[in-house]
Amino acid sequence: MSSSKAPAGRATALDAELVAIRLGVVKATSFDIKHIIIITDSLTAARRAVDASVHSGQAHSLAIVQALRDFFINHPDRSIHFWDCPNKAQWSLHFLVHKDATSTKIAARRHPATSLDALQSKSAAACLDAWRTSFARPSSQGCHFLPLKGGIKNLLQPSYAKDGGWLPFIGESVTLCARATQAILNHAPIGEFRQRFFPAECTHCPCGHCQVETRQHIFANCCRFAHFPLTDLVPMVKDFVKFLKEHPSAFAFPSQDRPSSKPPEPP
Repeated sequence: MSSSKAPAGRATALDAELVAIRLGVVKATSFDIKHIIIITDSLTAARRAVDASVHSGQAHSLAIVQALRDFFINHPDRSIHFWDCPNKAQWSLHFLVHKDATSTKIAARRHPATSLDALQSKSAAACLDAWRTSFARPSSQGCHFLPLKGGIKNLLQPSYAKDGGWLPFIGESVTLCARATQAILNHAPIGEFRQRFFPAECTHCPCGHCQVETRQHIFANCCRFAHFPLTDLVPMVKDFVKFLKEHPSAFAFPSQDRPSSKPPEPP
């Protein structure tokens, strides 16, 4: 039994896993053996290990492919297997290796080797930070934007991952997404919007109890939507979505104002 460690440089977890597979394969193929078993918690890295196409860490994949070519040539009885072992399984031997690798700290050199994925991750993080900084400014967000909480204290923030901050909650249908967007931006067919853009039109709420039909009135006070009121000034996104589902007419254009889905009849 032998072991070895080497720094992966400035890299992502996937890159580091690929480096580990390279170390293992190159070492194993140096022995006179017939079967190799690679135990990993990343099947993505295992697939990338034998992928010679252009990708982050391609040099490691090419080294693995070269070592395996020499290992298999003229030896049809030899084999290599990749076993998936998730960290949550906490298999003792794999857990010890994982703990040893992740606990090792090596000071970076002045110009460490940097993977393509690491550069992309750094660039994406910088863009996201600039995006969120801009979003936090009232001048960018707008004074009518409705903040929503994803958790008890955490406000929803712009994100490029997993459909962003809002779509996972409102993207299940086009109608729900449209109504939610109109409510969040306060660009909906309500009196408050007409007061700002069409002051000559009626701004009264149809309930007859409010001279200007505001978004907050619809959420908390309007008798037309009293089944599930939304009283929090910064509501939870799940409560916001529930309100829209419980009241299909809220922030929706009247049927006569909606564009027809039927093609026009020929003259």
